[in-house]
Amino acid sequence: MQVAMWLLAVAAFAQAIFAGLFLDGRDAWRDWHATSGMLVLPFLALVGVVLAVLAWWAGREPGWTVLTSLGLLVAIIVQSVLGMTGQLALHIPLGVAIFGLLVILLGRTRRPTWQHHHSRSRDRLWRPGQVRDDIGT
Repeated sequence: MQVAMWLLAVAAFAQAIFAGLFLDGRDAWRDWHATSGMLVLPFLALVGVVLAVLAWWAGREPGWTVLTSLGLLVAIIVQSVLGMTGQLALHIPLGVAIFGLLVILLGRTRRPTWQHHHSRSRDRLWRPGQVRDDIGT
């Protein structure tokens, strides 16, 4: 999951560079910005969601990483739509927020697994067929 988040952070930072280059009058960079925003970032965010779910299921990450990764994917999709429709007043601040969320995710997923161990049972969702031995705690 850490590698996927790093790749996503680098791609998001590249988006800002591509945007700056085409706003500076280099129109060819607009295509790079659009392609990266419509294909690369959503794909990497989806990979991040899948890896977060797998890590949570295996007990290596808390459940909030799944929800945050999913929120990040939704934000990136909304960001892409805002960019395609030219709504820059929302597109630019959302891009900054997405990058900030990535920085937070990178910082929070760096902690060693043993630090998550104490909160695992409370953070997991109940699954059908699972015996709940933590009820009332």
